[in-house]
Amino acid sequence: MYRTTLIPTGGSEASFGAVADAIEVTAPDGTIHVLGIVEDLPTHRRSGKPQKFDGGDDERVRLEAAVDRIAASVEEAGIDSVTVVEEGVPSHEIVEYAADADVDAIVMGKRGPSDAAADLLGSTTERVLRDAPTTVVSVPALD
Repeated sequence: MYRTTLIPTGGSEASFGAVADAIEVTAPDGTIHVLGIVEDLPTHRRSGKPQKFDGGDDERVRLEAAVDRIAASVEEAGIDSVTVVEEGVPSHEIVEYAADADVDAIVMGKRGPSDAAADLLGSTTERVLRDAPTTVVSVPALD
């Protein structure tokens, strides 16, 4: 079991699907960090989902609600949680936060194979797997 686990989220269903796995691998007296990331990418590198970038403050509010939803599930399981919302390039923010918080594992959802943007650009999960300073558990999306 891990003492300190990180669940990163952009508010996707894939990240909510990783919560049970994070709870399962985290020690009962451990801590789960929930990191929400508001994507801040140059236009030419965005993930192919323009609706994600039209909201400004609305996007931050939506993401804070997603972080709170995950934290509530973690606390319901009796595990302490820490919540943070950052802005930036998701994979960079996840790797940096994991290093700074000295987490033992990152547990994150992986989009399904039907996601065309991931096929063309690669996924955040793939980038984190490549660059993370710790164990990464990739939880496949349930279709």
